Amino acid sequence: MTSSTTSASPLIVLGIDPGFDRMGWAVGRVELGEPVDQLGYGCVQTNSTDSIDRRYVQLTRHLQDLIDRFRPAELAIESVFFSKNTRTALRVSEARGVIIGRCLDNRLAMFEYTPTQIKQAVAGHGRADKQAVTKMVCTLLGLATPPQSDDAVDALAVLLTHSTARTMVLV
Repeated sequence: MTSSTTSASPLIVLGIDPGFDRMGWAVGRVELGEPVDQLGYGCVQTNSTDSIDRRYVQLTRHLQDLIDRFRPAELAIESVFFSKNTRTALRVSEARGVIIGRCLDNRLAMFEYTPTQIKQAVAGHGRADKQAVTKMVCTLLGLATPPQSDDAVDALAVLLTHSTARTMVLV
């Protein structure tokens, strides 16, 4: 556990839904006893006609821009969900490694959450569907309309999960 996880002062957290095709991101200010102050969110779409190494470069450049802009102290990232498509799972795992490496290079403390943990924290049960997660993300963050990208919704859910986990550690 890092010292930043035991401090009650507000800090900036970067939430990531990893992927090589699309990477969802969300940034928020997290403070004990306060709702998450969402500072920004979006989705980085890589160019599908580029080679995989070029796509990883695109991800790291966008990620570095986010880190430079928001100056987060912590990274909250979704762990890899393995599907039947082994090639896709491997590419997502590789992208996740690239993302984690960039964040560690920037000295962000890292925390990871499984899809089940995220659904549990945000929607109240680990088998919640996308619609339930989206509805709760909007409710918890006061968003009038849901983000257009499911990847951005997932990144916001990761951010909210980390906020909940930090609160439990600090109490």
